Amino acid sequence: MLETICDIMTDAYKRNWITSRDGNVSIRHHDRDHFYITPSGVRKQTLQPDQFKKIKIEKSLKSGYGSLDYWYSWEDMPYTDISANLKPSGELPLHFGLQKEMGQHNNDVRVVVHVHPTYCIAAMHAGIDLSTISNAFPELNRYTRVAPNVGDVPPISQELADQSHKMLQLDKDGNVAYDIVGIKGHGVVAIDTSPWRAYEHIERLEHICKIVLASGNYK
Repeated sequence: MLETICDIMTDAYKRNWITSRDGNVSIRHHDRDHFYITPSGVRKQTLQPDQFKKIKIEKSLKSGYGSLDYWYSWEDMPYTDISANLKPSGELPLHFGLQKEMGQHNNDVRVVVHVHPTYCIAAMHAGIDLSTISNAFPELNRYTRVAPNVGDVPPISQELADQSHKMLQLDKDGNVAYDIVGIKGHGVVAIDTSPWRAYEHIERLEHICKIVLASGNYK
């Protein structure tokens, strides 16, 4: 699926959802103790599978009688000679929190896509909560569950990761209540079992945001 992720990043670039070095994607298979994430600083319109970073998930039981809570950490693992000289995306904390436990996707694949679609960002800048407009459009809400917006948070930060996880209602087992969340001034994060399914959540929401902004009826 790394080739498919390269395809969707090329498509996102062509749609102006990202500039050359923006956006990030991760993927984990349910039977693996690691996931792959796009590298930092690489032109996404020419992204190649051998540039991905491999991130191992370290999991250990917290001390205490009867404890069912875990400590989590990550380790940057060797993958290819090319990727060895690259760094993982700066949004690694966002992806790690969503990949360390797979929740409802624990018998499948989990893909997390973060891009900056124009109309979604414009709608949030105009004061629109993306979760509220989705209720009026069945072509969106039949297939895509939209979380309440994340407010102003610093990019590439643990705060951004924490607030995104909170709005997605991420629980300790990795379950999420929503398919996509908007981050004010920064873009959206979508989750599903394949790159294209996650991409389609973004595409639907972007289409509806464009309609709402064109109508002018959102005050």
